[in-house]
Amino acid sequence: MERYAGQSVTKGEESYREVTPAAVVLGVLWGAFMAASFTYAGMIMGFTSGGSAIAAIVGWGILRGILKKGTVVENNIVQTVASAVNISVSGVIFTIPALYIMGLHQEINTMYFFLATAAGAILGITFIIPLRKQMIEIDRLRFPTGTAVATILKTPGSGIEKARLLFFGMIISAVIYLIQQFPIFGLPHVIPEVVDLGAMLHLPTWINLTVAVSLMVFGMGLITGRNGLIVLAGGVLSYYIITPVVKALGWIPADVQESAISGYVYGTMTRPLGIGMLLGGSIAGLILSLPVIAVAMKSLAQASKVKDKNGNNEELPIYYLIGGAILAFVLLLVTAYKLGDLGLGRSLLTALIGVAWIFIASLLVAMSTGMTDWSPVSGLSLVSVMILLYLTHKNIPLTILMGATVGVAISGAADMMQDLKTGHMVGAIPSRQQKVELLTAWLGPIIALTVVGLIWNAYGIGNDKVPAPQAMALKSMVEAVLGGSVPIDKFIAGGLLGFLLSLSGVPGLGVLVGLSMYLPMLYIIPYGLGCIVNEITKRKKGYEFIVEKVLPFAAGLMVGEAAMTLLFAVLTVAGVLHP
Repeated sequence: MERYAGQSVTKGEESYREVTPAAVVLGVLWGAFMAASFTYAGMIMGFTSGGSAIAAIVGWGILRGILKKGTVVENNIVQTVASAVNISVSGVIFTIPALYIMGLHQEINTMYFFLATAAGAILGITFIIPLRKQMIEIDRLRFPTGTAVATILKTPGSGIEKARLLFFGMIISAVIYLIQQFPIFGLPHVIPEVVDLGAMLHLPTWINLTVAVSLMVFGMGLITGRNGLIVLAGGVLSYYIITPVVKALGWIPADVQESAISGYVYGTMTRPLGIGMLLGGSIAGLILSLPVIAVAMKSLAQASKVKDKNGNNEELPIYYLIGGAILAFVLLLVTAYKLGDLGLGRSLLTALIGVAWIFIASLLVAMSTGMTDWSPVSGLSLVSVMILLYLTHKNIPLTILMGATVGVAISGAADMMQDLKTGHMVGAIPSRQQKVELLTAWLGPIIALTVVGLIWNAYGIGNDKVPAPQAMALKSMVEAVLGGSVPIDKFIAGGLLGFLLSLSGVPGLGVLVGLSMYLPMLYIIPYGLGCIVNEITKRKKGYEFIVEKVLPFAAGLMVGEAAMTLLFAVLTVAGVLHP
């Protein structure tokens, strides 16, 4: 029989399947697959999707559909491991690609980059361990994603059907991408990768209406739904409102050709405005989160006093936190000393401030995800880089690496609490979830760093194919600060707008709109179309249809194309294919 929250394990049930080799191996394999796929997808759109629900669906499909066994808590271990491996990619893709774009990839020391980001993964988890009981059982925070995943785990029959839809979506997406690559093999060009709707409609050349034919991006929009319409609105504002207004007012220099007007407005106006909005939105998010930090600190103080009915604590002992913090501090110290040429004293200060900031940021995101399901990883990573830029004597590679470490840590902390909320609802043992996360989370950043290097060698980064908008924004900010060429007026205007938008009550609104002003319409249009289809379908078929049918199929569309793109990248780098 299945065991849920509140049920105890009797002596006869001690062998109940939970942490099994099948669950751990499946979680690691699927988590690695998602990490690779989401790294590429995140470099396209500038944000990633959580993988817990997808992992839970796949878990039921394999545990019950193929292996013909598996319990609710065993599948909970599958999704816990898979999401732990996958979630930290966001911290990497928001930062590290900036080094490639800036031409500093030669300074990437693979071993130290692996060590530092792995340290972030360990820190994010260990710092958050003492807060589980307080936040989940006493404060009863919502953690919407964790709650939704628990619903999937409690319905194994529905999970198997969703797994079929997910794999069906993967196959369709992969096949369409393969057909798009026919010219590489000397076959007819059947399905194009992009369509120039502007040319088809005979619009002026300065109107950018080129659309990517990408089921991955469309699937991301299908998953996001209404909130993603903010990104579409930001793109429309940037390309179809600001650009025509600037042209009509005669602000375009005479030597700029008509076909280059859109690029000129993007480079000199909308991009710095977008950067300002990212910064302003991030600052507003931090200010709004100050009460959250205070509550989190109070929870941390009370957590150590909370015991179960037998006087024991279900969490891992406190020395795990202490040991993890010491290990991560040592790794950061070694990295700063070896890469930064800062001297021992400055390296110690950098490592101490890095650990302290990760601690504060982890508390912040854990509470934020519990209340709103929003994790401000990108904004906190940007703020981290700007702080560390001066602390490291403007050593760009080390600064961006430390920013990546912060991003990995805080995304891991948010995921840990979501997973523990799921575990609480299905009757899992918290310490077991915490152990498997500590054992596997460090794999994620290593996979993400490897994929970023692979994508660079195959396609380049910071172009139309792989725009990496978050990394482009970071690059622009760093170069502006170092070069003394900061467009203060546009940064301030964008910052004020981003700040005000983020005070609107919609979490991260300023950051999202600022980000959308960085994305090419090439991807904004198919993404927005997916969001619109989600909304229309929801109104006609209802929310349950979205959850049961649309979301697993959309996840398949997203993962299938991403996986095929990475396969082609591997073959290209290996010299097998010559695009």
